[in-house]
Amino acid sequence: MKLISCHIDAFGKLKNVDLKFDEHLNSICEENGFGKTTLAMFIKAMFYGLGANARKNSKLTDRTQYQPFGMQGGYGGSIVFSCDKGKFIVRRVFNRTSTLDEFYLFDAENNMPSKAFSSDIGQELFNVGKDTFDATIFFGQKHLESEVNDDIRATLSTGELSGDDLDSLTKAIEKIKVKRKDIKAQLKTIDLEKENRELNTLYLQENEYNKKIKKCESDLALYDERILYYKNEQKNLDDKKDEFEELDKQKSVLELYINDKEKEKNNLKSIKNEEKSQKNNKKLKINNIFLILSIIFVVFSLISLGVYFALNSVFLIAGFAVLFVVGVLFIILHIMKLRRFKQKLDIEEDNQNLKFEELKKIDIQINEKSKQLKEINFKIENLLGGNVNAFVANYEKIAKCIESYGNEKVKAKNDIKHYQEEVSLLQTKIMELDDKIQEDKENYELFSNNLKILDKTEEFLTNSGNDLSKRYVEPVQRKFDEFYSKFFVKDQIVVNSDLNMLLKNNYLEEGYLSAGLQDLVQICKRFALIDLIYKKEKPFIILDDPFINLDDKNLKIAQEILNEISKNYQIIFLTCHSSRKL
Repeated sequence: MKLISCHIDAFGKLKNVDLKFDEHLNSICEENGFGKTTLAMFIKAMFYGLGANARKNSKLTDRTQYQPFGMQGGYGGSIVFSCDKGKFIVRRVFNRTSTLDEFYLFDAENNMPSKAFSSDIGQELFNVGKDTFDATIFFGQKHLESEVNDDIRATLSTGELSGDDLDSLTKAIEKIKVKRKDIKAQLKTIDLEKENRELNTLYLQENEYNKKIKKCESDLALYDERILYYKNEQKNLDDKKDEFEELDKQKSVLELYINDKEKEKNNLKSIKNEEKSQKNNKKLKINNIFLILSIIFVVFSLISLGVYFALNSVFLIAGFAVLFVVGVLFIILHIMKLRRFKQKLDIEEDNQNLKFEELKKIDIQINEKSKQLKEINFKIENLLGGNVNAFVANYEKIAKCIESYGNEKVKAKNDIKHYQEEVSLLQTKIMELDDKIQEDKENYELFSNNLKILDKTEEFLTNSGNDLSKRYVEPVQRKFDEFYSKFFVKDQIVVNSDLNMLLKNNYLEEGYLSAGLQDLVQICKRFALIDLIYKKEKPFIILDDPFINLDDKNLKIAQEILNEISKNYQIIFLTCHSSRKL
């Protein structure tokens, strides 16, 4: 593939520029500020386009950097080139965004539009991406070191893999590393020892609550036993109380009966004494009156008779004699009345005797009932222990004990319910934690096995990648030696599987060499890669003043290398100093 000519409408600082290219070596020497780097970027942009605009506050992209200052419309140009498919003109117009870019392809023989290539013409022509183009055939200013990517590795291999395959391989290894990191992070979240400690703690708490439940159940049995005992005691007291109430009722009846009989007895006594006193007083009064009157009358009569006998007064004597007889008659009458009174007294005495008999009977009844009352009092005394207040206090004490143990029983039942709820919650937690532990064990085993699998897979993929790398180490080493050994000692530099250049004597990177020698090593490495990578189309090579670090001796060597390379490759060499001109 050869560049024939180019026309730059506007690109960066270049405007309306036409160039023709020799098919071997093109040396362009212009002063600083001419736009040599811009020309190199233009050639690359014609085949690979420009990237998207940079986002705010980020680094400028090629699109932004090479947009002509003050130009609002499209910018770009065209290049004429030849390849195995023919001679073509590629034209691009760049705009503010890549979606507005324009691409045209013409057949240079008839100037008609062509579909031989698409806008990805660089990829289609050289079979490599833009990054590989930059790392091989585009020698940037002060940037000769070739960054090896997967496209380069794939192309250097036997062709069994593409760059995408190697990229996939690399990405697969990276994914494995990320996955392994994730699994390790997940493994760190699994703390089986901590979970088992938590489980043991829950079991201990469950055992403690079960002990409390058993203690409460034992207390309940004790409370039931105590309550039963005190209820039996209360029943016995209730029986005694009922018996006491019955005896007390009987006692009240007896006391009432005795009181009634005492009243009756007293009434009888009171009636007897009153009648006897009244009659005696009345009779006594009457008898006394009659007796006194009779005696007075008789005495008066006798005195009068004696007096009047002495006086010999017949009339008076007769009168007083009559009075005397009347007095005697009154005495006789009184005596008769006394006799009748005596008979009446006898009758009354008999009645009194009957009343005394009745009183006697009442006394007997009272005595009998008193004995019964005494027996009842004795029973009450024995029944109540001789102290009613103590009996009542004991009864109240037993009632309080029953109430107290009843309250304790209710509390124990509530405690049991509470503890059972706690046990139920703990059992739920235990089940959940046990399931989690089992799941974590399975996950831990699964993660551990997955880690082993990932380790083996990564090892396999890494070894596979290394095996692939080994396939291109030897060709790169051989091609590198073809260029390097023409001017330096062969085998002085060796290539590793990462395509890094090492000093063979100590296997250190070529960074220990001088800057000029490092540039020469990188130049030889790039030409070796170009020879091995571009098999279909031999590309042009753009060198944007890459030899600024070389002294005269090494510059001469570099120029000889380029003269040798230009026999097979079209070279566009850009420099700002005549000493470096080819």
